[in-house]
Amino acid sequence: MLAGCATVAPATHSTVAPTNSESATPSYLSEKPVTLRVGQAVDLSGTRGLVRATVTIDSITENAACASGEEASKNGQFVAVKVSAEQGQDKTFAFATYQWAVVGVDGAEVDPRAEVVTGRCLAEADRLRSTYVNGKVSGTVLLDAPTALGRILVRNTLALPPVTITIELPPR
Repeated sequence: MLAGCATVAPATHSTVAPTNSESATPSYLSEKPVTLRVGQAVDLSGTRGLVRATVTIDSITENAACASGEEASKNGQFVAVKVSAEQGQDKTFAFATYQWAVVGVDGAEVDPRAEVVTGRCLAEADRLRSTYVNGKVSGTVLLDAPTALGRILVRNTLALPPVTITIELPPR
């Protein structure tokens, strides 16, 4: 005979109360795919493994130049991605240290040599930094990309599993 009814879920199960998605507080556990578009500010605070900041892709310039002239494209062209962000809860802008990749229209992923190309081609003042100044950061990442560029990926490989952001190219 039962003495009473259980009012608590067993330890092997979790109970989630329904929430109003418009007023939900970021939990930093979202697994939704993240896509950034030129000119659109996106708060990444609610996504697991990503920087807690509002990030904007200010521009994407294909056939960009290596300002110093120290590097030549090995993949077809240089692509400049100008990024800005407003500080959230994180002290540093880790997005600047994520791994970048480019994907051709054929679907092949290519190493854009972002650290080498950005470091050798752009003046330090123009590079995307990982430190905020007055709660803001901006700068450019230069990528060595295929001429027939399909999309740009940014990965935080320190998150387990890794988290990937897709940057959509503007219409051409």
